Amino acid sequence: MSSSDSSMYHNETVIETATFQKDVIVRYQLWSSVIIFGSTIVGIPLLLIIVPLILLIWPRVINTWKCVLTNRAVHVEKGLFVKVKKTIPLEKITDVGSVQGPIMRHFDLHSLSFETAGQSGGAAGALVTLLGIENSESFRERVLDTRDASNKGAASAEVTPQTVPDDQLLREIRDSLIRIEEHLGQSG
Repeated sequence: MSSSDSSMYHNETVIETATFQKDVIVRYQLWSSVIIFGSTIVGIPLLLIIVPLILLIWPRVINTWKCVLTNRAVHVEKGLFVKVKKTIPLEKITDVGSVQGPIMRHFDLHSLSFETAGQSGGAAGALVTLLGIENSESFRERVLDTRDASNKGAASAEVTPQTVPDDQLLREIRDSLIRIEEHLGQSG
């Protein structure tokens, strides 16, 4: 982690910075495209354009991906042309889903999706989806464990119940209620 990383997350402790399997992700994208486009007559000639684009652009796209787990949030940055930065507070994360299709299984890749409270849907409806994090299952468990630890800390820091009000306050409340009842009796 560079010094600029630590200053980026003010008042947060960096727990883990995810690394992405760039070469494996590029091969996965390449083979997925070959299978999809190669299965159609129209798609076969398009492979002459698509394959070089994948080999040229995807490594640059993956180089823009960053995912940092701190004690308070998951910070994600993506984008070669359109830069996207998202911060997901740990207390809002309801689940971190892990998806691995048949081609992904061949390349030992997982796609992690961060689901938050108030959102519906699976990976398609996820707030953030990350493909090809090294040791993704370990990273997933680390996020969930950090979330649980931060939620336990928040629960223990909740406001304690108020003390029982003194007799004077109770008398004032009683007198207010009597005045309200009298007023309602006069108007009704």
